[in-house]
Amino acid sequence: MKLTYRGVDYESNPLTLEPTARTLSGKYRGRTWKRNYLRHISQTQATAELKYRGVSYYIGDPLQVEFMIRAKHHSNTASAAQVGKYKKNGGELAETHLTNIRRNLESRLLAAREKGDQDLIRLLEDEAKQIA
Repeated sequence: MKLTYRGVDYESNPLTLEPTARTLSGKYRGRTWKRNYLRHISQTQATAELKYRGVSYYIGDPLQVEFMIRAKHHSNTASAAQVGKYKKNGGELAETHLTNIRRNLESRLLAAREKGDQDLIRLLEDEAKQIA
């Protein structure tokens, strides 16, 4: 249903209740009794951030509201931290990765030479040839 308030058009979406049949039964003084009634299944209200006269507030399930607040705070913090960061392109990333691999290999080779393990030294030198 379309409504207007102070010149602003909006859609009204009232909550709908879907009744389900429910039966209660039991025994009283040897006789069985049954009672049928409709049980309404309520729908939870959607979680939303609203603003009234410049003041933000939230509606909905308290756990979902808490999650929404933390997610918003986390995204604001993350975006503020990335403002001054320099982003590397693919070639620079690959070069940095290769440099780190070479440095790691050199330290492993140095440790193998100190230990005197000839088999490990041979394997690490073969690995260095593959990287080069």
